[in-house]
Amino acid sequence: MHPISLGNILRTALVGVLLAAGLAIGQEPEFDGNCAMSAALGNKLPTSCGVVWISPQTNKLYCFSSEAAKAAFMRDPQANEKSAQAFWKDPSFWEKLQKERDERG
Repeated sequence: MHPISLGNILRTALVGVLLAAGLAIGQEPEFDGNCAMSAALGNKLPTSCGVVWISPQTNKLYCFSSEAAKAAFMRDPQANEKSAQAFWKDPSFWEKLQKERDERG
C-alpha cells in the first residue's frame, strides 16, 4: 500500500486531468490502453491508464503499466513510439525480428 502524500495526490490529479483532456477532445489511448513500453518491446500488457503521457510530436495519448515503464519509455520516446506503433500495426513483425536474431545466434 502506498502512503498518502501530497505528491501522490497531485500525481493522481494530474493523471486525471491529462486523461480527461485526452478524452474531452475525443482522443482514445493508443494501443487500446495497453502499456506503450510493453508494445515497444513487442508485447501486449493491459493497463488502467493510471500512468499516461501525451506525445508532443504526435499528440497521441499513451498509457503505461507503471511509472517505471513510463520512465523506460521516456529514455528514448521517439524510438519507443516508433517501435510500439510498428508492433501494434503488425505484431508478426516482432516474431520475424526475434526469429532472425535467434538464427544469427
